[in-house]
Amino acid sequence: MAPRWPSLLLLACALVLLAGHPGSAGPTQPTYPGDDAPVEDLVRFYNDLQQYLNVVTRHRYGKRSDSLVLCEEPFGTTGC
Repeated sequence: MAPRWPSLLLLACALVLLAGHPGSAGPTQPTYPGDDAPVEDLVRFYNDLQQYLNVVTRHRYGKRSDSLVLCEEPFGTTGC
């Protein structure tokens, strides 16, 4: 009977790689440094916040851009 430890080791490595970082699907929101923070920290926070909002609210192209208008019938009939 062949030893099973190589296949178990391979399975364990694959599970570790698949688990990875489950919460890192998107950018992290910057943390507010506080009202009494130095100006440099506030500038860095607002720059990070602007970059975060640009990534989160960017336009998505494709099927979503030509979606149906609200109350528009799919076959062109009138009424809502």
